[in-house]
Order: sequence, then structure tokens, then C-alpha cells
Amino acid sequence: MKHDNFKSLIAVLTAIVTVLGATAACLASVAVSTAGDNDFAGLDASIRAQKAEIINYVVAYEHYRAFTSYIRYNELGNLMYDPEADEATDIRNGAIQREVWGVASGISSLFFSPRYITSDGQYDLERELQEEFAKDAQNENLNAAPYFEESDRQRRISSSLTADMIVFAFSFWFFTLAQATDKKIKFFWAGLGILMGLAGIIGILIGRFMQ
Repeated sequence: MKHDNFKSLIAVLTAIVTVLGATAACLASVAVSTAGDNDFAGLDASIRAQKAEIINYVVAYEHYRAFTSYIRYNELGNLMYDPEADEATDIRNGAIQREVWGVASGISSLFFSPRYITSDGQYDLERELQEEFAKDAQNENLNAAPYFEESDRQRRISSSLTADMIVFAFSFWFFTLAQATDKKIKFFWAGLGILMGLAGIIGILIGRFMQ
């Protein structure tokens, strides 16, 4: 009777480790799938970030070229002033000066933002690029790092759970040995099976919740 009870107990334990092994396999598969999803999301964010940077560079350098044109027209207007010119020349130069200054004013109003002109008269290209990228980041997620970090974490979980599947396989094997023998060593095999099963359970907990 005791022998039958032992066999029944081992059968139950074998079924339990079989289910636990299948659970570990399922969780490992989910972790790999989640890692793949995060890889895709990370690549998508990287591509969108690169796209935003390229567009911002193109637009910012267009603004910078407009700024250089503004400087050129502004300086041309300054050069039209001649304190030694006669009245007729002064009137003609004044008309040209107002015209080129008007062009310079139009360029600064339409083709770039004067707020990027620094106190020393330079164009702060880096500030514009940073501000534009910050605006893009507000509208869509351009930070790929968290996705790749989560992907690495999920792969560590998958590796841990895959190792657990091997542990449960050993536990199943020891229980099988315990069932197959009538000698006292069956208790030794059963004990090893239980220890391996417990190790597998701890591995699932660590892999699933503590990584």
C-alpha cells in the first residue's frame, strides 16, 4: 500500500513538473515575442529620430543661408552711406540703401527667426536644431533607448526560463527513475526530483519578476 502511495505521489509530482516546464516554455516564448516587439519599436523610434534630425538639419541650414543673405544685404545697405557724397549721389544711395535694407528686413521676417541671432551677431544653429528636435519629441516618441533596454531585459528573462526548462526536465527524469525502481534509492531519486522542481520554481520567480 505504501508502495502504491509512493507511486501515486511521484505521478502527481511528475505531472506538476511537466506543467511547470510547459509554463516556463510558454513564459520564455512570451518574453522572446515581447523582446521582438520592443526591438521593432526601438528601430521605429530610431528611424523617426533620424528622419526628424535630417529634416531639421535641412530646414535649419536653409534658415542659416537666409541669415547670411540677410547679413549681406544689411551690410550692403550700410556701405551705401557715404558722408562725402554730393546731394544727388546721397539721394540715389539713400534710395538703394532703403531698398536693400527692405530686402534684408523681408528675409529676416520670412525666412528665419531673428531670435536665433546671438548678441555677437552670429546665428545660433545648434539652438534651433535642439528646439526643433524637442518639438518633434513632444509629438512622437523618438527615444529608442528604453525599448532596447526592455528588449535586453526580456531576453534575459527568456534565457533564465529556458534554463528552468532544463531544470524541470532533470526533475522529470529523476521522478521517472524513482517510479522505475523498487529499491530504497527511489527515495534519493525522488528527493533530487523535488529539489530540482523547487529550483525550477525559484528560477521562474526570479526570471519572471526579479530581472
